[in-house]
Order: sequence, then C-alpha cells, then structure tokens
Amino acid sequence: MTMFEHDNPVHAASWPQVLARYAPRIRPKDVESLGNRGGFSGAAIWRVKTELGDFALRRWPMASLPRERILGLHRLLEHLHRDQLDFVAAPLAADDGSSLITVGGYDWQLEPWKSGVADFHRDPSALRLSAGVQALARWHLSAERHLPAANAAQWFQRAAADASPAVSERIGIIHQIQEPILQRIATTITTARPTTIADLSHRILTLIQLGLTRVHRELLAMQDVKVRLQPCLRDVWHDHLLFSGDTVTGLIDPSACRRENVACDLSRLIGSLVGDDRSRWSLALTEYQRYRDLSVSELKLIEVLDHSGVLLSGWTWLQWIYVEERSFPDPVAVGQRLGVILRRLEYLIEGEREVSKLITP
Repeated sequence: MTMFEHDNPVHAASWPQVLARYAPRIRPKDVESLGNRGGFSGAAIWRVKTELGDFALRRWPMASLPRERILGLHRLLEHLHRDQLDFVAAPLAADDGSSLITVGGYDWQLEPWKSGVADFHRDPSALRLSAGVQALARWHLSAERHLPAANAAQWFQRAAADASPAVSERIGIIHQIQEPILQRIATTITTARPTTIADLSHRILTLIQLGLTRVHRELLAMQDVKVRLQPCLRDVWHDHLLFSGDTVTGLIDPSACRRENVACDLSRLIGSLVGDDRSRWSLALTEYQRYRDLSVSELKLIEVLDHSGVLLSGWTWLQWIYVEERSFPDPVAVGQRLGVILRRLEYLIEGEREVSKLITP
C-alpha cells in the first residue's frame, strides 16, 4: 500500500483506522493522499483503490458542521442517488451503520469516486454548458422532493415562500466591512513584500470599496422578497463540476448544502463557468428553464447574488490572507483565484454590466 502524503502525519495516520471500519467490504490496494484536492475549505481527500473500484475518503475540517447537519446531507445524497442521479456520490455506511465516523478527533466519510475532470474552461462549448446546467436542474428537482429527518429539517426542509437566507447573510457581512478593517488590510498589503498576490489584493480592495454601496443597495431591495426554498448546493462552481468528454460525471463537494433558493446555485455556477459573457448567461438560463421554471423574483435574485458573490468572494480572500493570516499550500492556485475575482470585479464595478437585461423575462 502506498501513500503520497502532503498532510500532518499525526492526522494522516488515522486513515487506516478509518478504512478498517469498512472492512471486509472495502479492501484497499492503494491509498493516495490528494491533500485538499485544490479546495480551500480545510477538508482532506484520499483516493482509495480497491477491487470494487475507487472510493474517495473525506476528512472533514476540525471546526466543521453539526453532526446532525452532515448526516442530514448524507440522507439527501442517498435520496439523489436513488433518484438515478449517477453524478452524485452517496457516502457508504461503516461497520456501525453510520455514514459518518469519528477517528482521531475528525469526522470521516467514504463514498464512490466520481471520474472525470473539472476542465470546462479548457473546452467551454455550448454543449458542455448545457450539460452542466441540466445536471444542476436535475439535482434541484430531485432535492426538492426530499423529506428530511426532523433533526435536519432546519437545514433541508423546503418552503413555498420565504426570504433568501443568502441575502440577509450577505447584508450582515457588508455591515461588518467598516473603515478600520479596510484601512488595516490596506496597510498590511502596502507594507507586505511585493508579490503578484499583493498586487492583486490591492486592486481587489480598491474595487470592493468602490462597489460596496451599490451591492448593499441591491441586497436590501431583495431582503423581503419571498421565493421558494429547498436544499441547494450553495457552493457549486467550476471545480466541482466534473466532465468526461461532454458528459457530466460528477457534481462533487456538497458540504455547503443547505436550504436556499436555486438562484444561489445558478449565480455561483454560471458565473464561475462563463464569467461575464452575456450570451452564454442567456444560454445557460434558457437551458435550465427547460427543466425548472424561474420566477421573476428568482431571475432578479440571480443577478443580485452574482454581483454580491463577486464582491464578497474578494472580501473573503482578503480576510483569509491579511486578517486571519491563513497559509495555503499552493500560492499559484491562490493567485489564479484572485485573478479571476479581479477580472469579474473590474467588469462589475468599471464595466457596463447589464446581465439584468439577459435574465428579465
């Protein structure tokens, strides 16, 4: 058995104990550490190769979600799997019957490995864009039919008409962006050693300050608007959408899943795939509505959540780097992510953005 380890050896040593909980069904022939597989949540992933096929072993971050919420998510994923969404991975039960086990102070889960590559940007065809939003629409339609257990209802229960939680949460974040913290970050960037990340961060901070009032006003206009709520992924983006050719073979990492309006997923996924390409926004939303209608309020919410998502993504990264002083194993990936955010911020703040014309029925 081999493992290419890029993790704290104390915690990494727990994986044999975890896999033993799935014996004798799962007999690993090879285990490869993938670190965080390019993500930034703090989770860790191992690829487990067996005679039955490959599996993904996931270790949740130490400061993670309530156990009831994770198990509620697992129950939802099992529902989606039974509904023949073959691009969804449902965690397996361990020896005690639970799909979530605790070893070494961490929560772990094991699920089938989803083949494919997150390579839409390498081949951004209309066919693949349609396939991506079709997969999301199917996910939404199935998730809407899910009946959560009572102890998970607060996260996964649908509602016919209620305000979008994302709107109020983002208003709260904007209220926390006060001048002292802006100045603190600006000073830290200025005094830091000149790097590509520092240059990108300085520009992002400037654009956030320019766009803050506008985004706040848009969110306030939507805070009392009632829309349908249901389980949504909430963090579905380019790197979570796996393709084999033109076919979607994986919609991965649903860890942020919770009750929300589908506008949250649409704004996140489409924005990450096509940026500010107006014609492809229109194509994606038209394709989605072949499966699920969007109300006027939902179409407006997509626009508002896209704008605020762009701005607050930049803000989140500035906090991680200059306030929390997080370290990241792949600075190149961080620079690439900041570059994408900067380009979208420039278009939002400085360009003549009129996506609302595209998504108004």
